Amino acid sequence: MSEKYCFDDDIANELLIDLHHDFKRANGYSELEISQKRSALENVMRPDSIGTHKTRLSNIGFSSVAMWFQCFNFGSMLAIK
Repeated sequence: MSEKYCFDDDIANELLIDLHHDFKRANGYSELEISQKRSALENVMRPDSIGTHKTRLSNIGFSSVAMWFQCFNFGSMLAIK
């Protein structure tokens, strides 16, 4: 499962968002494109913490959940029933 995550530490969370925006700039995105994408997703995509996702997966019967990849505030988990 791949998701965008939020982190409890506000400073770390904002830093990861800023680093992701820097990554976009380095890959040719304009400030307008970055701003429009953020505006389009605000209040629509509500990221949860890694812990929240792990709890949900556990509650629906997955016995093992592990992060296998993370880049900035995006990551992927492996869940096994």
